Amino acid sequence: MTATLLDPATRFAAEAQASAPSSGGRMTLEERLQGAWHLLHAEGAADCPVCGDEMTFHGGAGECRGCGAKMK
Repeated sequence: MTATLLDPATRFAAEAQASAPSSGGRMTLEERLQGAWHLLHAEGAADCPVCGDEMTFHGGAGECRGCGAKMK
């Protein structure tokens, strides 16, 4: 990881993008998946969009430690 990925401002921007629904209400599935994917790349971890447990990024894919969901 580079220092840029660990910068608090980068994390804040990634979290804001991940939690800002475009519809003004609830997030769509696409928004949840895109937000999780962005955080996986930026931070190496994100909340699983399926169960909410921790999803980690390794080997070019995200994998949830709770439910086993995978993102490629």
